Amino acid sequence: MEFMTTGNFYYSGYTLAISVTGDVSSLESQSVGDFYKIIYTESDTLRFELNGSEYILTGAAALCLNEEDKVTLFASREQPILFLYFKPSVINNKFDCASINDSQALAISESQDLFYLSQFKHSAQLCSKIVGLAAMDSSVLKRKLSLLTSQLSLQDNYDWPCRSRSYLFEILFMLSRPDDKTDSFLPTQIDSHFSRLSIDVIHYLQTCYDQKVTIDMIAQLFHTNRTTLLADFKKSTGQSINRYVTQLRMTMAASLLRDTGLSINEICERTGYNDISYFSRSFKKETQYTPSEYRSLNASRRELDT
Repeated sequence: MEFMTTGNFYYSGYTLAISVTGDVSSLESQSVGDFYKIIYTESDTLRFELNGSEYILTGAAALCLNEEDKVTLFASREQPILFLYFKPSVINNKFDCASINDSQALAISESQDLFYLSQFKHSAQLCSKIVGLAAMDSSVLKRKLSLLTSQLSLQDNYDWPCRSRSYLFEILFMLSRPDDKTDSFLPTQIDSHFSRLSIDVIHYLQTCYDQKVTIDMIAQLFHTNRTTLLADFKKSTGQSINRYVTQLRMTMAASLLRDTGLSINEICERTGYNDISYFSRSFKKETQYTPSEYRSLNASRRELDT
């Protein structure tokens, strides 16, 4: 099986190391060697073996596996499973399977992108490799996988490589369960003292940061009241929900500005803003740079790093 996507009319012959398939036999291909894998299942029950141990998943979930992980699925052909394959170089062209596990060798601009691949490190805990998905998480992930698949197939303009990479960023972002903070542009570290409610809300916000979110909506969704929700979240995280949502949006905006060529207007919309002026002011408040300045600054840093 071919795991690279090759350009047709736009960038004919160009190859992008991303592919999505529903073919279970793709796991057995010899060509999958240095690709990372995200396996998405929305089935009721999935039995699989990972690195010599057997597991049973109930409900929707995603497996985030590196090049050394050995997985065997005991699934019927009728089970709805999607396989996303990508090389770490798609996130940052300085990345390969070796550099991901030796972060000391990375420059600052590269270590910022390492956050998206933390669950693929050889040292990653099992809980970060196997990500259970609530109904809303599953729906969002399925939609983003569909958008990525469509973009890889259609290639309907010159932005298709950037847009495909941006969907991959969003997928990795929503699947991350951070256990380490290496940059100011990362979501809040989840500590053991966080309440169950706060952890659930954080995961929800990490999935839906690009949509309109209100305190009342969240309180209703998690069967609590506004006062309890705000107090609990502030006690756990040290910040308000609105502040946390802003940081999530700025994190994704910074990544898309730094690592893709998408227009600032599109990045504005993709991160939950419908007013480009307000988005620019918010971004400058967080970073001291306008979106254009931030993009130029990081382009210069990458040139210095090379």
